[in-house]
Amino acid sequence: MLVWCALLVLDASWAQREARRSLEIALPVGRSPAAGDPKGMAPPQKGPVLGRGAAIADLSIPRIQLTAVVLNGSDSQTLRRGPGHLEQTALPGESGNVVIAGHRDSFFRPLRNVQVGDDIFLDTPYGRFHYRVTSLQVVNPHDLSVLEPTDNATLTLITCYPFAVFGNAPDRFIVRAAGVQELTTAASTPALPAPEPNAASAVHEAVAAGTVVADVRAPASDDAALVRQTIERFRLTYNGRLFTHGDGRAQGPLAFLACDIAIVSDQATAMCQAASHAPDNPPEVWTLTLRRAETGWAIKSVQS
Repeated sequence: MLVWCALLVLDASWAQREARRSLEIALPVGRSPAAGDPKGMAPPQKGPVLGRGAAIADLSIPRIQLTAVVLNGSDSQTLRRGPGHLEQTALPGESGNVVIAGHRDSFFRPLRNVQVGDDIFLDTPYGRFHYRVTSLQVVNPHDLSVLEPTDNATLTLITCYPFAVFGNAPDRFIVRAAGVQELTTAASTPALPAPEPNAASAVHEAVAAGTVVADVRAPASDDAALVRQTIERFRLTYNGRLFTHGDGRAQGPLAFLACDIAIVSDQATAMCQAASHAPDNPPEVWTLTLRRAETGWAIKSVQS
């Protein structure tokens, strides 16, 4: 078994090295993604159809030290050798949803530390494309909505969840990022009023999605945005522990509909409405207290 595991690791390392070398050969003949493109997301030049396992882009998330060459395809052999670009989704640089999947116990393991606001880069023979994380969520494996096309330049990273579970993980961890130029445009658009969180349909949908609606227009350096990131990290960790201990299927994932945040100096309080798993029941209120830490905010206590 150890020899077999070693062979798999060596095969993946060799495939990544060869894929990166092929990209390095192609990069000097590319063009800047900003050339002739007001959105800064130029479409790639059309060429021959890519074969299975062909190198598409060098994916990097500097803050969490993730770097890997994305290969064409989503079959098991391709995913053993690197993150795979899902067929029929947009290619890097195109307007649309670029979907990339990877294993949580190899190339995409650093995603357990990703945060809203992190920068993601895709280096291709056509230039560098810059995205920024706008949301994190956990969905069930049958939820295909994350694969749907989008009008704007979007990047979707998919891996299994929870990260700490042994064997097959029951859910999928979704990282959604937007082209930086399009985020800048969205930031100048007035925010629409949030829907009422008391509607039974909204509660039911939030429970099914297992996600948090966050204000992605706030800059990552803003205290309120950092507090929301910390709360979202707590929610994902809490859900992971539920499933690890076998309580997740019966109890359902924790989903916050809305959080009212008050910050005074180095202390913060968040009153979050948690979706009830019975559609007729009102949302529960969770109270989280936080304190400022060296790298952002840390949770002191949680009451539900």
